[in-house]
Amino acid sequence: MSKLFRKTLVAIVILFGVVANASALLSAFILYTDLTDEYETKGRAIAGSIAEASVEILQSRDASTVQAMIDKFLDIEGVGYVYVLDNEARIISHTFVPGIPDEIQKAQIDPSGFTVKDVDLPGIGGFIQISAPILAGVAGTVSVGMAKNIIHAKIRAAVIQQELLMLFMLAVAVVVFFMLIKGISRPLMELSEYAQKLRAHDFSARIIITSDDEVGLLAATMNSMADELSDLVSGLERAVAASTRELQGALAHMRAIMDNMADGLLVTDAHGRITNVNPPLVHMFGLEGADLTGKDARQLFSGAMAELPEAARTAQTAILTAEVRLGGGRVGKAAASAIHSHADGSAGPDAVADDAATWLGTVILVRDITSEKEVDRMKTEFISTVSHELRTPLTSVLGFAKIIRKKFVEDILPRLDASDNKSRRAAGQIGDNLGIIVSEGERLTELVNDVLDIAKMESGKIEWDLQPVTIAEVITRSVTATSALIEQKGLSLAQDVSFGLPQFLGDRDRLIQVMLNLISNAVKFTAAGGITIRAFIDGEMIRVGVSDTGPGISENDQQIIFEKFKQAGDTLTEKPKGTGLGLPICRQIVDRHGGRIWVESTPGAGSVFWFTLPIRGASRQDAAHPVQQPAFRDRLLPLPAEKNQGTILVVDDEPPVRLFLEQLLADEGFRVLSASDGPQAIEMAKAHAPDLITMDLMMPGMDGTTTIRHLRADPATRDIPVVVISALPAREREQAGGDACMVKPVDESALIETIVSLLRGAGKDTRPCMVLKRNGAESTNPLLMICPGKVQHTTREELWKRLEEGFSGTVFIPGSISHEMDLARLSAHPNIHVVIFAE
Repeated sequence: MSKLFRKTLVAIVILFGVVANASALLSAFILYTDLTDEYETKGRAIAGSIAEASVEILQSRDASTVQAMIDKFLDIEGVGYVYVLDNEARIISHTFVPGIPDEIQKAQIDPSGFTVKDVDLPGIGGFIQISAPILAGVAGTVSVGMAKNIIHAKIRAAVIQQELLMLFMLAVAVVVFFMLIKGISRPLMELSEYAQKLRAHDFSARIIITSDDEVGLLAATMNSMADELSDLVSGLERAVAASTRELQGALAHMRAIMDNMADGLLVTDAHGRITNVNPPLVHMFGLEGADLTGKDARQLFSGAMAELPEAARTAQTAILTAEVRLGGGRVGKAAASAIHSHADGSAGPDAVADDAATWLGTVILVRDITSEKEVDRMKTEFISTVSHELRTPLTSVLGFAKIIRKKFVEDILPRLDASDNKSRRAAGQIGDNLGIIVSEGERLTELVNDVLDIAKMESGKIEWDLQPVTIAEVITRSVTATSALIEQKGLSLAQDVSFGLPQFLGDRDRLIQVMLNLISNAVKFTAAGGITIRAFIDGEMIRVGVSDTGPGISENDQQIIFEKFKQAGDTLTEKPKGTGLGLPICRQIVDRHGGRIWVESTPGAGSVFWFTLPIRGASRQDAAHPVQQPAFRDRLLPLPAEKNQGTILVVDDEPPVRLFLEQLLADEGFRVLSASDGPQAIEMAKAHAPDLITMDLMMPGMDGTTTIRHLRADPATRDIPVVVISALPAREREQAGGDACMVKPVDESALIETIVSLLRGAGKDTRPCMVLKRNGAESTNPLLMICPGKVQHTTREELWKRLEEGFSGTVFIPGSISHEMDLARLSAHPNIHVVIFAE
């Protein structure tokens, strides 16, 4: 028996059972209603007949006749009992055997009309009692009880017969259905078995059903579908096999690329667990032999490497970079980017990770930059060394050029014959050429200074002095320093500085350097018109701009002018106008302050250089008023030294430098001795007891610092003043042990002023002096006695203010704090000589 037949049989049985029972119940209900109505009608008829026939009999009080009459009615089907009551409700005749039940005696009958009610007599059964009045109730009543058990018996008999009929019909239906299902289920079972073969990819099997009904059509369709599926699956299997081979090849290729990358690769999921690494990364961090997959990256790595996965998630599409420590003391650079999936299924290179994107993890590339860092360090040291070495020949070039120009102007030019035009023209050309040599030498010096500045900034060795400062003060001092350039070129200058700009933390000297560079560039590239300086609040930043009316900068040049040694224009066909380091230095300074610098320019319409500086919590109450520009100051020339002033020993391993210093000092009236190294200097100092020694530091064999130490250790030479002249950084010059120090290329006026100051002592005519306080304390160094009555001890802030007001003279700086000063800016002030003295 098939499952289909069993299920259908159960359904038929249940259906027939429900129908049979429902029909039986309905038939029983209808039959009961009909029999009840019939018995009630029959009871009415009997009760009415007895009532009419009993009138005269009851009036004659013939009870026996009544009894005989009612006994006859017991033969009628359904009549259970009959009894007659008189007008006083006494039973005068009845059919009960052996006696009248108590329920009958207690019953109350309405004599006014026919009544029908159900009566239940214990031990006898249930009855439908119909009561009829005799002579309208005057003579009494007749009650007839129709037995209900007869009704129930008839109903049971009818229901049984109907159920038997339904069972017979069910049997016939099952037989007929079995015959029908048998003809349907067998093909369906065959179709089911065929479908299972198709599911097992047995497309060669066939089903043979030749009937022309729906089952036959389904069989034919399934055969056709099997053929098509066979072709499709075969093609799909071939495509899958090809795709699998291609994917395996791509994965193998990708794995080979990842494994052979020079950079380390780390991929983490959204929970920071490692999902993929390559051998270079394992080697970089010394994790050979460890199973990294599935481990938490924070447990295996530390520092920036551990923080990058979470930081990349919050940075969305930005690429984060950080220096990380690798194994073996090496240094790496890590670049991290978040992996996002987008709701639309696309995530192109410009896709933005937003609320519709889901963070899947982070991919981190790590490159070993130990060699690059070492090369960068070597490059910085090389630039620094070369720049320092350039100072020595520059000292000779500039020194001799100035000496030649001086002798030419003082000794040769006055002796020329005024009528000899050819000689006068030649003299003019010589003077011009000497001026060009000096100018280009000074420009080369600026280049060396710029190279040193950019090298220090890139290596992180520069010291920053962050103090509360106002941009108004920076602008005013920058304008003051460049006013001569602006006036010389005939340009106008306008300032639009918003009132009440707040203070912020910044390095005043470096910011002035930025402004000087921008203003100088504007002057350099502007032939006519003017320069405008603006400053105002822009959100949480102070925005400063320097605009000019020059030729403007092309869009291509705007992209490169902030790179080192790059300038606007065609450097192959045009003469460079500067070192190409000013703007990169400005960018380094502004970046260090947390700001940004850029240019806006249209060719032919001028340029505007903007930079921003963060306010950093300054309040409006701290706002300062713009500083008023001081009046133009007088420029004083140094006083000439006296003749036959003493003996000076010049110590330097470079013959040109020695020759330059010998000529310079001899022209000033000094007797000059020279030594090429430390031992010779010590020997000559002991033999000749010079009044002063100039000392180079970088010398073969015994360096200058060691030489000074030997001189100080000998009582015969201990008190001889020593002026250090070197290209080394200021800190090394200051720590050499001399009484003063100067940088190469040396400023001859400053050198002569320093030497005279060290040799003259008290009571002589000297220039005004300012001495910078160290931690608020005034210095008592004997060197300061060269200007008695003219010494002014001052703070750093007061010093810059006095310089802007036009002070001209000598500035003494204690060596212990000289590294905190911007010596380049200080030396740039006209008629200012800087002396760094040991304490």
